[in-house]
Amino acid sequence: MDPILVALLATLFTILFYIIFQAWKTNQYWKERGIPHSKPTLFVGNCMPMILGRMPPGQLHQILCEKFETEPLFGYYEFMKPTLIVKDIDYIEKILIKHFAHFTDHGLPSDDERNPLDSNLVTMTGRRWKAVRNRLSPIFTTGKLKLMFETMSGFGEQLVKHIDNGQHQDVELMETLNCFAMDTIGSCIFGIDSGSLSNPDSEFRHKGQQVLKLDLLTTIKLIILMNFPSLVKFLNVTFTKPHVVKYFSEIIKDTMNYRRDNKLERNDFIQLMMQLQDKGYVEVHTKDLADDYLGIDITAYSKEKFELTNDQITGHAVSFLTAGFDTTSLTLIFTLYELSRNPWIQEKVREEILRELEQFGSLTYDALKEMHYLEQCIKEALRIYSPAQMLIRSCTKQYTFPNGVTIAPGQALLIPSTVIHNDPSYYPEPKLYRPERFDPGHKIPVCAYLPFGNGPRICIAMRFAILKMKFCIAILLRNYSISLSPKTKQPITISARHLLTAPNEKLYFNIRKLNNS
Repeated sequence: MDPILVALLATLFTILFYIIFQAWKTNQYWKERGIPHSKPTLFVGNCMPMILGRMPPGQLHQILCEKFETEPLFGYYEFMKPTLIVKDIDYIEKILIKHFAHFTDHGLPSDDERNPLDSNLVTMTGRRWKAVRNRLSPIFTTGKLKLMFETMSGFGEQLVKHIDNGQHQDVELMETLNCFAMDTIGSCIFGIDSGSLSNPDSEFRHKGQQVLKLDLLTTIKLIILMNFPSLVKFLNVTFTKPHVVKYFSEIIKDTMNYRRDNKLERNDFIQLMMQLQDKGYVEVHTKDLADDYLGIDITAYSKEKFELTNDQITGHAVSFLTAGFDTTSLTLIFTLYELSRNPWIQEKVREEILRELEQFGSLTYDALKEMHYLEQCIKEALRIYSPAQMLIRSCTKQYTFPNGVTIAPGQALLIPSTVIHNDPSYYPEPKLYRPERFDPGHKIPVCAYLPFGNGPRICIAMRFAILKMKFCIAILLRNYSISLSPKTKQPITISARHLLTAPNEKLYFNIRKLNNS
């Protein structure tokens, strides 16, 4: 045999052997540390059921948590990344709140000054995250949300018109809710009328849908981003799609230039970001107890210089689009699904809506604020169908858990929120839809409810999301009675091929116009 060929084959065999050995060595990580774990497969770890599309992450986490029922935490392999699954809520509270200083980051590798369009509150780390979070928090205070609602409120009539002009039997509402979510985000965040309700094929909606669309290339990039941080930096891998980012960048740049040239102001995210860009801070005129979760520290504004480029504004805006588009429409469809399956609950919500409308005269911000049972219904839907099936964190400072397990900086952690939300210890008969679980007098442990996370890293736009969803459902139930169509196949299942909690089946509804509208 040719010596060169022999040498080449020997080299390839050596490289292959080295790769396999490294994968095997990685799979010994938890065994060497004496941490209970499920036996992994080479290269894919414990993720094979998800790769094959057999089950979504939440279901896999449920099976593993049941396997290690008595353990507060256990080892897991996310492909070739040893990850610690923490399921004890006292431990979770330490991670998210009490000992947050040891777990400040999400562990995502995209916080790179070279890619400002990728940089946002989700990917930012350490002091940089804290500084930016503190500057952005005033944008979502009660006073600012009240002003943004004025921008949002016009879409109520458009939503009703859209439904009135469509069919009322066997209606698949998902697209309508998608369009509503896109229009409100377009108006409140980007400062434009995206026209999605009047034209579902609008370019803005099409580009927005591309942000989270999982094609083959995006899936590969996501796996690299989550599991191979050194490779991310070497290849400069980014999750964003260049043509999508370019589209939104031009919208924001044109909007800001137009407003500055014409001295035009509007109550939306872009206007507040322009104020932040010009002044270095966003003014807070009023303080509300509901704003406490934002943790605003006004005294920190004078301590350091703060600069914000147009690309960074785009990065933040696109991240709010990403976080608020599918999550909103999915939560709305699941809420309507449960209200249709439980018509007595739907009627109770409707009675509250009509009562507050009579009290305030119209569907105002203050009227929505008083619709507590409606909010409970949304919260219960978020519990059962939490859009994100897990929270991820990274250890940033060595830490020892109460059971003696010590982890080093860089250790990945996973909190299985879907499992927590279905634990009968906190939610008796967890599969049942019971909004009363969220009655003010009903005490839920601090970290047993995590659709928005908790602690300093809690979703900054949480109340904006709740406001948007309350508004949509209030409009719908004020005008229509909604029932589940026999065309909907039950029981529904959760898709294993979606980044978020989404139904496998199409959900169809029958809609009846009400006289009180």
